Amino acid sequence: MKLFRKLLFFLTPLYYLITVVRNILYDLSFYKTTKFQVPTIGIGNLAVGGTGKSPMVEYLIDLLSNKYSIATLSRGYGRNTKSFIIANEKSTHSDIGDEPLQFYNKYNNIIVCVDNNRVNGINNLLQINKPPSVILLDDCFQHRKLTLGLSILLTDYSNLFSNDYVLPFGNLREPASSSRRADIVIVTKCPKNIDEIRKNKIKNKLNLKLSQKLFFSSIEYSKSVIFNNTKTQFNNFIKDKFILVTGLASSDHIVDYLANNKCDFEHKEFNDHHDYILKDFEKVNPSLNILTTEKDYAKLIKILPKRKIYYLPITVNIDSNKLFDKLILDYCNN
Repeated sequence: MKLFRKLLFFLTPLYYLITVVRNILYDLSFYKTTKFQVPTIGIGNLAVGGTGKSPMVEYLIDLLSNKYSIATLSRGYGRNTKSFIIANEKSTHSDIGDEPLQFYNKYNNIIVCVDNNRVNGINNLLQINKPPSVILLDDCFQHRKLTLGLSILLTDYSNLFSNDYVLPFGNLREPASSSRRADIVIVTKCPKNIDEIRKNKIKNKLNLKLSQKLFFSSIEYSKSVIFNNTKTQFNNFIKDKFILVTGLASSDHIVDYLANNKCDFEHKEFNDHHDYILKDFEKVNPSLNILTTEKDYAKLIKILPKRKIYYLPITVNIDSNKLFDKLILDYCNN
């Protein structure tokens, strides 16, 4: 894959030019954008692949849902449907996508919906019987037809956007300079012991505007794994060998975590948003338990109903979380 990208290096300047011109036309109001009165918070990134958007959406749901009526609006990547859909008890990952399904299964006090056109999605949300008072938009940084009320941009600690290149040579959907559209930038998946010296070096690399707020976050793995709504202590679960099944943009973080805990496991790795089929598991040892991510859990239990499948929940810890929470709450209150 890396060699293939190097061969396509000559296309990188063209892609760069197209994205720059597109952004200039939006900045000059040549292209129409829409802004809504209802608070809209967008969580996005510059790079393709995972930077931790779903855990950040869940962090905001936990922060806001006791005070506000919340809706999440996603594209619904990988779904077989089109247009605007509100999730219900019959929804599957094929209907709404795996991440929106995760939100729906986890929270019973929010509205979960999908629409490729975010403006159309918000218009539909505002017409329902009890419209939301805050809308969280997942993966919408490049959706410039919508002017967000508050834009949160994520970048992975191990692959900062300042160290990357635009497609196809690199992983960026648009140039690193586009980060200056964000109100808040969060460096995700940081080591827990990151010090101020390292933080300042990253801050200088990112070259943010003075008005932009910078935060650092880390992943916290649960002390329990969950099977069929029943919790098992993680330390007890890992006493036996198991199979790790992941369909992520990068599995490095969870693999490193399990390795550091001296787990004995086999790893079946698939592409992000993989649509599992029985054939994927023909050569998997049927006597071993399966550990997976919360996102993949709902898909796996459908095709392997007789297997013991556990998932390991994660949460986000934000450094200076009180300041971050205040910024979010102040925006919603105003």
